[in-house]
Amino acid sequence: NNASNALPTAVLKCLDTRTHVVVELFNTEKSYVESLQTIVLKYLNQLKSPENAGLVDTQTVDEIFFMVPAILNIHERFLEELRRRLDSWDPMQKIGDAFVDVFSRPVILDTYTSFVNNWNRAKDAIRTTRQKCPAFARFLEAMAREHKGKLSLDNLLIKPVQKFPNYELILSRLIKHTDVDHPDQKPLQEALKLVHDILMFLNCKEKEALENGQRETALRELEGVIEGMNDLVTPDRAFLLFDLVSMPSGQATRKERGFFLFNDLLVITSIKRRSGTIRKTNMTCPGSVASTLDTNKYKFLTKISLDDLEIVKSKDENIRRIMKEIEHLSDDSNKLTQIFDLAASLRCPHQLLEESIRDLQREVQRQLSERQTNDAQLNILELMLNSSGGIQNMTVLFSKPDKRAQWEEAFTEAKQKLASALERCQIPEFVVSVPIRKTRAGLQFTCASPTLGIQRDVWVCNSDGYVGQVCVLSLVPEPTVTSCNGVCNARILCVASVPASNDSSSSHANASINISIQEPPASVTNAINSIVNSKPREKRRPTDGSSTESRNSCNIQLDSDSSSEDSETESQPERAVSPSSSSAVANVTTSLPIAHRHQESNSEETDALQSTMWLGTEDGCIHVYNCTDNIRIKKNKIKIPHISAVYSILYLSNKVFVSLANGDVCIYSRDHNGWNTTTPFTVSVGTVTSPVTKLLNVHGKLWCAIQGCIKVLNTTTLQVDSQIQISNDSKPITNMTVLDEYVWISVQNSAHIKCCHHESYEVIFEVNLAPSVNKMLSNCDDIIRQHKAACLRVTSLLACKDLIWVGTSAGVLLTIAGSNITKGSTPPVVTGIPHGHTGHVRFLTFVESPVCGSTDDLPKLSDSKTDIVKTNTNRTLLVISGGDGYEDFRSSGNNTMSEIAGREDSTNHLLLWHV
Repeated sequence: NNASNALPTAVLKCLDTRTHVVVELFNTEKSYVESLQTIVLKYLNQLKSPENAGLVDTQTVDEIFFMVPAILNIHERFLEELRRRLDSWDPMQKIGDAFVDVFSRPVILDTYTSFVNNWNRAKDAIRTTRQKCPAFARFLEAMAREHKGKLSLDNLLIKPVQKFPNYELILSRLIKHTDVDHPDQKPLQEALKLVHDILMFLNCKEKEALENGQRETALRELEGVIEGMNDLVTPDRAFLLFDLVSMPSGQATRKERGFFLFNDLLVITSIKRRSGTIRKTNMTCPGSVASTLDTNKYKFLTKISLDDLEIVKSKDENIRRIMKEIEHLSDDSNKLTQIFDLAASLRCPHQLLEESIRDLQREVQRQLSERQTNDAQLNILELMLNSSGGIQNMTVLFSKPDKRAQWEEAFTEAKQKLASALERCQIPEFVVSVPIRKTRAGLQFTCASPTLGIQRDVWVCNSDGYVGQVCVLSLVPEPTVTSCNGVCNARILCVASVPASNDSSSSHANASINISIQEPPASVTNAINSIVNSKPREKRRPTDGSSTESRNSCNIQLDSDSSSEDSETESQPERAVSPSSSSAVANVTTSLPIAHRHQESNSEETDALQSTMWLGTEDGCIHVYNCTDNIRIKKNKIKIPHISAVYSILYLSNKVFVSLANGDVCIYSRDHNGWNTTTPFTVSVGTVTSPVTKLLNVHGKLWCAIQGCIKVLNTTTLQVDSQIQISNDSKPITNMTVLDEYVWISVQNSAHIKCCHHESYEVIFEVNLAPSVNKMLSNCDDIIRQHKAACLRVTSLLACKDLIWVGTSAGVLLTIAGSNITKGSTPPVVTGIPHGHTGHVRFLTFVESPVCGSTDDLPKLSDSKTDIVKTNTNRTLLVISGGDGYEDFRSSGNNTMSEIAGREDSTNHLLLWHV
């Protein structure tokens, strides 16, 4: 009743359910502000007052109450705005716009992120100060007794962490009780999405802070366990694995040692069994690693950087043979036990049978024991230490073969993640494998491309020759396939993202579309989504075509490189292009309006400001969708038919270039009204027998792959400037990608890739990928390895940051450091990636990662809600590989014996890496 009496008269006249929820929102906001005021007035100000001077040092006080005054200031203003709305309340009054106006401001995310990052430190500071200073403990108890709800400081400080989940619940109820045609419905939906995105971001930061805290806690506990070790805690160090091993110590004796493996370090300790009562150490995490080690005493002996340590590979074939023999003998022993049980149930005389089975069992057990005893090499790992005194060998004996294999795998992975010793670049971090269940038999990936804008979805195309299907991979909150829907009755050969109209883009002949296209946000919700769902981006500035920055801006191409389909290349005659086809001027015509159906579309669909997805099919159609379309329920915006198959689509210089199977390249342009799809320019670059199969933007010029050569098309004059012969034996070019000054090219049925300079057209070197692939396949079954090696070829190429990614028909993915290449330089190091596919790699693409980064990586926003200034310094990208099955090549040999070889090799998989 008292609360009702305090409400404005306008509210009391409209006590429907919606108004009740708004009043609840106001009351919870008022309570929240009062709690924040209590923290500031009763705790912060009191501790800084002269009468409490010296109780707690100023630095600790600032750490405990970090960002609380700023949060209070934000919510006092928001509460005042809610009060103003209630004072003039009527049934059509809006609340959603007030949320958007306040919480889309950059200061909100910055303030709450800083608070969440500091929250664990604040709790630790309260706990340690309370223990050290009894006067502070008494002060906290007195303040808690004075509070009307008897809440402690810890209970009050957790309220900012709980606030946004509360907002999400109230907004959901408010939307439920607001009519669909109410003017507040759309603002409320926008506010709910805004609050949800902020909540997801803060949850991620909270989880990150918790993980860092747990990592540091584990290191400190290990410092307490290992006698003589007190410098384990560093910002980037993490504990990985502990094992009890034995090592030779002279005179044919062995000593037990403790192996503590970290992500950058190996610590070796001596071991002494505890006698008497086991000491119970103070572990902050029950069940932690340190708590399991307390049965022994560990004394520090030495620590070795992983950079100085290598595994000496033993004969893999020998070990694999022995492992198979042991497995077969164990299997035989189990079967003989079953046979003996069956024989015992016979009613007829069976004594001779039982004796025979027992004899056979004894023989199998003898052989098994002999293998396990004599083949101790399965448990042995040879390590090589490169120290200042020279190279030393270390022999380590593990208790079991699987223990040795587990330690070796963890060690190898840690070495890879440290950084490449030669190239000093970050090893791609594997994120997850996502299976794509087949809705039709025979569906295979053909191509993929990320959408533009705030969603960062990836459209993945499947085909079986009869239908074309698009699967949408959503990356938020975690990689998930949200839909798989058929869009046409033909194979989809290519897909490309096309950005929204940008007047300035047409003035730069060398502009290339980047994954992070700079788009003015359509609303304040877009502004906050850009913060939550993307990493920082580099601010582009116009430069001339010769500048390094301009060239580098072309590195990240939107058109994903689809795999070369055998059906596409083998059906084309493999013959050299005739000299006449390399004329300096291409045959340029303005085509008559080609017969097509320009589907009816409303004003929203034809909005030139929307980014679009262009899908090219084998039956000669281009299907155009808006990037934001729900492909499950939305038909294509435009369908443009052609007279032959669409091989490649590429956006460049405010135009869309389309290569067709008849040798033509169609150029679509647009004005302020949208795309002109009725009268494209047509350039005859190839022929029916030698069509343009691939298009690539190389610093503003269009490279057109035709059989074994490349024609360089000037996109302004539409003339062929040059022709480059890549394959002397007329093998068709299957893939191209560009990084810095160099174009990387693969040809049909070849395991080699060529590196060509973009101006001189000189092939700098050729890289043979076969040795690196064979190394990755070393654990596979002999027959599988031989088959994959015999038909090895490159199926996809991608340039991302400073790496060239290579997909192969063996399912192995490789990376090549593509920076710092000069004429005369030796071919760079090729690195195999442990995770790959059982079958072909069908495509490679990448998208800006929506995962949370550090505070420094957050986009910087101005005070204006729509003026977003972004940098590209440390953004994280997700590289995505699509292919047949999923394989971890580090354990392929083991998998063949445990019946999980080629994990789900009949299922298409997407593999994701952070770079």
